[in-house]
Formats: sequence, C-alpha cells, structure tokens
Amino acid sequence: MAPAEYTITAVAEDTERDLWSITYQDVAGTVRHHVFPKNTLEWRAAEYGIDPTDTDTLLDIVLHEPHTPHPDDRLSADDDPAAAAGLMSMAPVSRGTVRAGDLVPTTLYTAETVEQAREAHLLRIQHTKANRVRVSVPKGSKDPFDAIRQRGIDPERVAAMAQHVDRTRRRLRGEQLPDRAGLPIDPGIARRANAHSGKNEEADHA
Repeated sequence: MAPAEYTITAVAEDTERDLWSITYQDVAGTVRHHVFPKNTLEWRAAEYGIDPTDTDTLLDIVLHEPHTPHPDDRLSADDDPAAAAGLMSMAPVSRGTVRAGDLVPTTLYTAETVEQAREAHLLRIQHTKANRVRVSVPKGSKDPFDAIRQRGIDPERVAAMAQHVDRTRRRLRGEQLPDRAGLPIDPGIARRANAHSGKNEEADHA
C-alpha cells in the first residue's frame, strides 16, 4: 500500500516554550501540525548513537515518529516491522503479561545495545515512509528547516544526554546509579522509561 503523502508548508518557532511547530498538509488539503521540543533532535542523537551533525537523518526520524508503529501501542503493534523481522530482546522488567526475560520486540529500553535499538528504530522509520506516511518538502522550494539547521546541535550536550540515557537503561536492568541533576529531561524518554519500568506516571508529549 502506498504511503500517504504529507507536504511541509511551514516551520514556526515558539521561543517562549522552546518548541518547533511543523505544519503540513495531505493531498486532500487537510492541514496537520507536529509540535516538538527544540532539543528533540539532540535527544534522538543521544538515544540512538546517531552522528549529531547528521541533521537530515535526525529530522527524518522526528518527522516520521508520530506515524511509526510501536510494540507498546496496541493500535499499531501488529504492524511493527522490527518484530516481523525478528528483532527481539529480553524484557528487562516484568510488565503486564510480560515477565522479565521474555522475548519482546526490540526498543530503546529493551535492546541490549544502542546499536540494536538504532537498527530497530530506523527500520520502523523506513517502514513508515514506505507503507504509512511520507513527509516531504515541496520540490524547488526554499528549505523550510533552515532555522532548525542554523540552531545546530551541541555534541557535548548530546554526550551528556547519552550518559543520561545509558543510566536510565542500566537502571531498568537493576543497576543502582546516582541521578545527575541539572540535565533537562525529554518527556519522551520519561514516558518510555516509565512504561518499561511499569510506572504509570504521565509525561507531557508533543
């Protein structure tokens, strides 16, 4: 099945809340919005070990994530390409009907390594672009992401974020590690980590 085509029409900056707002429309003219924190690209680089200078890949990930199937989403889990490809990992903790040690689809917080997590996540993004939704820029138009590219990504900040992700992953495996104060937390990380640890805390989500 051909993916739905969403074309970027505008990129706006919310300086008060430190957000980016992406506006796009489908072939029927329906307008949609995708709002996310400005540091989301940094977090994806940190989470999945992606070169922080590879803005194109990071943007591609962030733009397609809202449409990507995920094993923790009961509405899209059956369409998870990572599970279909046999990318499975042992659950680090018991949650619901899953017991610690059971084989489950690989995600950031079930993968044994960041490399495995990256492989599964990129496979989901590729599957989404091929089968569900493809987000694109109008041909011949000025790059709407100039403002995002100009903001840049600080490699040192990404390295600090990666340490936070590593501590969170290790805590899920039962290792007691001290928290480090002062690092802004991506709500997505908190939400996914809480889901895998069995907590029911809610986090804001863009």
